[in-house]
Amino acid sequence: AATTAVTNAESDQRTAMIPFAGRASTSVPAPGNEWAELEICKTFLNDRESDIQLIMRAADAGGTARYPVDFRDGLDAILPAQQQTRNLARLLALRAHVQAHEGQHSEVLKDIKATFAVSDSLHGEPILISQLIRNGIHAIGCKLVADLVPHCAWNDEELEDLQTSIGKADFRNGMLRAFQGERVNCLTAIDSYGIVFRDINKLKAIELYKEFTEGLAISWQETTNRNQKIEEECASIAAGRASRMIYTYAMLLVPSMQQAANSGMRAEARQNCAIAAIAAYRYRLHHGTLPQSLSELQSLIPGDAAEKASRLIDSFDSQPLRFKSNTHQITIYSIGENKVDDDGDIEDGEQQPLDVGYSVTDQ
Repeated sequence: AATTAVTNAESDQRTAMIPFAGRASTSVPAPGNEWAELEICKTFLNDRESDIQLIMRAADAGGTARYPVDFRDGLDAILPAQQQTRNLARLLALRAHVQAHEGQHSEVLKDIKATFAVSDSLHGEPILISQLIRNGIHAIGCKLVADLVPHCAWNDEELEDLQTSIGKADFRNGMLRAFQGERVNCLTAIDSYGIVFRDINKLKAIELYKEFTEGLAISWQETTNRNQKIEEECASIAAGRASRMIYTYAMLLVPSMQQAANSGMRAEARQNCAIAAIAAYRYRLHHGTLPQSLSELQSLIPGDAAEKASRLIDSFDSQPLRFKSNTHQITIYSIGENKVDDDGDIEDGEQQPLDVGYSVTDQ
C-alpha cells in the first residue's frame, strides 16, 4: 500500500520545481544556507502527510515486503510496485532535507532509516532488476547520510542506530537469490521458444548460472574469478560460427553477470564506508578529535568481532578500506571498480568519481 501512496505525486504540476520528487536538480543547499524552493517543498510534503505516515508505518513494521508480481509471465513480468519504491525513497530524501533545514534532527533520522527500510523491503525479490533497484535506493540513503550527518546533532546512540540501519542489507545474498530467479526465467524462456537446440541451450545456461551462483555463495572475489571463466567461454562460443548459432538463446538470455556483481560490490563498499564514516563521527564525539587510523574505528562499529572486522574491508579486493588523513579531514574509501587506488577520488564533479567513500572533517 505504501508504494501506491506516492503515485499521484507524479502528476502534480509542482513536481517540476521540486528536487527528488520531480524533474528539478537533486542538488539541495546544505542546512543553514538559503534554499529558494524550501517553502514549496514544505507545502508539497504537507499535502502528502497522510501518505508519508503510511510509508513510515510500513518502514517501522520492518521485515520483507511481498510485491504483487506474476512470475509466470517470466521475462515479461511487470514490476510496477518495485519500480515505485524508488519514488518512495525520493520522497523520503526530500523530506529529510526539508526537516534538516527546519532543524528537526530526530525526524531526519527517521526519514533516513525509512529509506534504508524501503531498500531492505526488496531483499527477498528473486529477480535481478529488483536487486539493482534495491542497491540504488540504498545509495540514496547513504548519500543522505553523507549530506546530513554533519548538520544534525545526533548523539552516540542515534549514530549507532543509523549504522545498524545501513548495515542490515546483505547485497551478495540478495544477488545470489536474484540469479537463482533469473535462472528460472532463462530456462522458461528457452522452453517457450521451442527451438531446435532447446535442450543444449538449457544445459549451457544451467552450467553458466551454476558457475556464477557458486561464486556468489563464497565471496565477491570468487564471483569475479568465476565470471572470468564464464566470459572466456562465452567469447569462445561467439568466435565459432557453429557454436554461435547453436547457443544463440543461452547467450542472449544470460544477463551481464559482471555488471551485476559490480553493482553488488559497489553497494557493499559504499555501505562499509558509510558505517566506518559514522564510526569516525562517533569517535570525534567521544574524543573531540578525528581518528588517525582505521583500527581506531573497529570498536565503534555494531556487531560481534567478525562483523566489526568485515565492515572495514573493501569488497573490491578484500583488503582493508583505504584511510587518508590530513590536518582537518579524513577520507575512508574503497578503490572501486577499476581496482586502482586513486587517492580518495570520491567527489562528485564533471566526471564520475573513481573511488567510493566519504570524508569526515574535524568540525
